[in-house]
Amino acid sequence: MADQQEGAGTSADGGSRSGGTGSSAGSTGSGTGGTGSSAGGTGSSAGSSGGGSANRNRNRNRNRNRNRSRSGAGGEAASGGNGTGNGTGNRQGGAGGGSNSQARNGQRKGQGGGGGGSRQRTPQGSGRGGGNRSQSRSGSRPRSGPSRSAVALAPPPPLEPLQVLPTLGAPQVFPAEVAANRRRVLTLCAVSAVLPAVLLGALLGVTVSVIVGVVAFLVAGAVVMYALWRLAPTVARNRIGAVPIDEQDETRLWNVTEGLCATFGLSMPSLYLLDDDVPNACALGRDARRSVVVVTSGLLRRLDPIELEGVMAHELAHVKRGDNGVSCIGITLGRIFGGASTLRRCVGENREYRADVVGASAVRFPRGLLGALRTMMDAPPPAGGSFFAPQGRFGPTRWVWIDPSVGHRGDALLPGDLDATSVRAAALSEW
Repeated sequence: MADQQEGAGTSADGGSRSGGTGSSAGSTGSGTGGTGSSAGGTGSSAGSSGGGSANRNRNRNRNRNRNRSRSGAGGEAASGGNGTGNGTGNRQGGAGGGSNSQARNGQRKGQGGGGGGSRQRTPQGSGRGGGNRSQSRSGSRPRSGPSRSAVALAPPPPLEPLQVLPTLGAPQVFPAEVAANRRRVLTLCAVSAVLPAVLLGALLGVTVSVIVGVVAFLVAGAVVMYALWRLAPTVARNRIGAVPIDEQDETRLWNVTEGLCATFGLSMPSLYLLDDDVPNACALGRDARRSVVVVTSGLLRRLDPIELEGVMAHELAHVKRGDNGVSCIGITLGRIFGGASTLRRCVGENREYRADVVGASAVRFPRGLLGALRTMMDAPPPAGGSFFAPQGRFGPTRWVWIDPSVGHRGDALLPGDLDATSVRAAALSEW
């Protein structure tokens, strides 16, 4: 008896140190199951009940959790005959940890070891609170795996511009046209400078020396070329006799021209007015940056805004192509060497038709220019004192105007001549 009491006291002291809930239940044999159920009473009275409760809890936990190592539990229970084995069994199995009243009543079975169940993370621990909580957490978490990324579609290839040949019917101005007109200006100036340069060089070469004659030829040729290129716009304007106007004088003309300059990508030209009842217009100037557009007072009176827009688009097409510089050189040479035929050879053929195509394509309404050409053809013939009278100053400047057929309506048309006003009007009516 004394030994049993001493053993019970020792077991109670060990249980209170390791489990913290009461005295240990029974001897080493009663703790073999590894459940280590604690009893809240004395050691002797709770020994048999603790052993029976441990066996029942062990059988119940074996059915609920088959993954528990039986050998480990038995080793823990065998080594823990005192209260220390109960504490270890509660951490691993998590089945019998709890109060003595919970074990006897059976209301919260297996919940005393919920902490142990949560530590093991066993998916089959449906009887333990920790296992249920672990399953609910794992079920609420999103599945791990590679994140889905959006598929980037390759951009479509850029559309290539249409290959439009630089013909008379092309709707845009090509750089080759501008370069060709620039070469034409230089060629005309050079050819015009050859004769005075040769005369001066020959004179000095005979009277002084050959070297002086060659130098004089080169210098004289360069001076004449530059003077002709520089003074030709002024000579052409004086030949026509137009006067400059500003925005306050002709607001409608200014607004139309300014809007079309934005379309063509040109700077605003200088506007000149010729007081004449014949509706007509032309483009002069040195190049696209120093251009001049001349209109007659009859043109402003007879045309509506749509028709006026078509005419100004035609003249700005000349400026865009560089025709205005050629026109000034041609007028200057025609005044010196022989009138309208010289001018026609200088400016070339079919350029009025080409300006019609570019101008009508820019405004996207060919009917405006067509109406303007028809108005010009229906206008009365020029009066006696008009600039466009046959005996007047119109001859040396005829082929730079938008209507070169003034006073020549009944002339026979040459094959391939597209500059006649009637031919161009017929072509625009087919658009």
